[in-house]
Amino acid sequence: MRAVALTLLGTLVLAACGSGASGLDSLPGPDQTPGGTPIRIGADLDTSGPAAAYNQQVRDGIDLAIEVVNRRGGVLGRPLELVAKNSQSDPAKGPATYNALLEEGVVAAIGYVTVAVPPVKALIQERKLLTIAAASTTASMVDAPPSDYLYSILPTGQSYAEVFCGAFAKTGARRVALFHDNAPGVILLVDGYRQLFRSCLPDGFVVEESAPVDATDFAAPAARIADAKPDAVLTVSVGGSFQAQSETALAAALPDVQRFSIGAFDGQPDSWRVAGAGALDGLVAVRPVTTANPRTAELEATFRTVHGDDFTLAQTHVLGYDSVMLLADAITQAGTADDRDAVNTAFRRITSYQPHLGQSGFTLSFGADKHVGADGACGLVLAQFGPDNTLTGDWPTFQQPC
Repeated sequence: MRAVALTLLGTLVLAACGSGASGLDSLPGPDQTPGGTPIRIGADLDTSGPAAAYNQQVRDGIDLAIEVVNRRGGVLGRPLELVAKNSQSDPAKGPATYNALLEEGVVAAIGYVTVAVPPVKALIQERKLLTIAAASTTASMVDAPPSDYLYSILPTGQSYAEVFCGAFAKTGARRVALFHDNAPGVILLVDGYRQLFRSCLPDGFVVEESAPVDATDFAAPAARIADAKPDAVLTVSVGGSFQAQSETALAAALPDVQRFSIGAFDGQPDSWRVAGAGALDGLVAVRPVTTANPRTAELEATFRTVHGDDFTLAQTHVLGYDSVMLLADAITQAGTADDRDAVNTAFRRITSYQPHLGQSGFTLSFGADKHVGADGACGLVLAQFGPDNTLTGDWPTFQQPC
């Protein structure tokens, strides 16, 4: 349960607005897609369960990456092809989902929620299936045996604590209040944060309040937080109307207190409109994509070619895109798509890969003893909301150095 919940941090921090209709045939340049037997890449994508909205964004990223690779001539003179299955984010359905992918001859896979389930990890190990746990932010999930074929891209929970501790230090915050919803994944996530944040808050959070994820009245917890006289408030939530309304209450109760957010809220513009007028002004949220990174800006422009000018890039899109690019690189370096062990060995030789997320200096590297690809915490960016309840850009006060 803890592994699944921590994997769901990807669900908590990565959500964004929908991506619209597909138009991959609108990409510019010649189409050099090769013929021949396709190289199949598998993906466990929830299309009807709790992570469906996020998984559609991952799918959009995968689809775009495959189209880009194929139009450039494919891999080893063969086209890439996606084999997608739906586990509905149900741990009990994970093993059958991965078995179905293997039966269709995939050389590697991209996992989301159920990849954390022990039977799935055991199956990945037994069948030597190189798998990227796209949403994992816990090092132990990909480091703890059996994990010879399991890797992650995102910075870990330790990095989230490092970034926010830096922000607390920069603003002089020593008395930090914690507020969170009661979603099971959030509760387990907060359990980990209590320990991680002791590196900069040795006495812990000055006060901790929570509310049901479907709550609509936050006056009482906001008042109790105000009574503790914190100099900063950290909210951890699934976002949505919960955070929009709770931020409205916190802004009223603590108008001069700096507020921070870990969760999906940074990528939910529909929910921003639920907040009271100006209630989000000054709120700082962790946002792992920034157009200050030229690679990210270029990818967003490519997505807009496909999905229209209103498209907003989320990290979920980037995770799908970069996962495919990493796998294509490994297959190319292995010189074969028919030997899963050789592809895994080649994947471990990938170093200093420049992803389309995080700050421009952020890189990914892998190795036999390095299954968490993130090379540091600068894969995370802090963004600030303005008085019109929209993100105004990167927070100028502090960013984690690379």
